[in-house]
Amino acid sequence: MIKTDQNPHLQPAHPPAKNATVQPGAPDFIEEPEVPVTAPGDHEPFPWWLYVVCGVALFLAGSSFTGFVGTGHFDQGPGAPLVAENSGPQVIQQLDPMELGKAIYGGNCANCHQASGAGQPGSYPPLVGSEWVNGNTTDLFAIMLHGLQGPVTVAGGSFGTQQMPGWGTSLSDEKIAAVMTYVRASWGNTAGAVKPEEVTAARAKFASQGDNAYTQDQLLKIDPKK
Repeated sequence: MIKTDQNPHLQPAHPPAKNATVQPGAPDFIEEPEVPVTAPGDHEPFPWWLYVVCGVALFLAGSSFTGFVGTGHFDQGPGAPLVAENSGPQVIQQLDPMELGKAIYGGNCANCHQASGAGQPGSYPPLVGSEWVNGNTTDLFAIMLHGLQGPVTVAGGSFGTQQMPGWGTSLSDEKIAAVMTYVRASWGNTAGAVKPEEVTAARAKFASQGDNAYTQDQLLKIDPKK
């Protein structure tokens, strides 16, 4: 506490009178802004057009226009079938058996028989001009489904004991028919196409062979015309 008797020019502050009016701008005066009180129900309503915009955005994000508009210009999402555009009734496009057969051949057969179908001398027989490929499909069904082992004569040439695996357990009837169609109509071969239902019938016919690959002698008993 500062003593006034030590400084005659310093006077103690006088408290305001009880009935004195506090002036704005005075050091002890703080003017607080008035906050309007909003009564319940006086809030501005949510704009109706914003509901519409949100609804349209959700529709576009989760819906397909193909079924809604019917024009076929918009995709149907992952996993949808291929549909021809602007073709009236929706038609599922089927893959060409030759194209399917070529893809299967390239991934499963070309390593041994070569992309040209010429095979490898002494080891893997050619498919070009092969009597086993261009002749009766019965032998080719047996080979494709169960495989081939032991020496075999193809187009006058002898080939070794390299075993060809059967594809009956790993390829569907449609895929086996497609690859058979491809090899029978490629590299100058002119044999007819093979249908999946023919493969289905062959499965039943040769089911007793089990997991055992055929030999040339067995095949000749099936089709002795070779």
